[in-house]
Amino acid sequence: MKKPIIIFLLTLCCATAGYSQGNNYVQDYTKYQGLALTPPMGWNSWNKFACNVDEKMIKEVADAMVSSGMKDAGYTYINIDDCWHGDR
Repeated sequence: MKKPIIIFLLTLCCATAGYSQGNNYVQDYTKYQGLALTPPMGWNSWNKFACNVDEKMIKEVADAMVSSGMKDAGYTYINIDDCWHGDR
């Protein structure tokens, strides 16, 4: 009877060991001084235009992102998909 109790207690200790670490969110926040509080925010040409992209269209999208307020909202990049999967 003693052995199952010891095994249970050891399992319980191992399972709850992580809880003793506490919440480190505040410490992590000050450590990184607010970096990466949002996910990377941007626009990808593949989502709308697939392989049909050109310089004019990308410039129009960039201008639209600025004029619509997306840049001010945190959108910082434009990813131009080069259609690597298709025929060349």
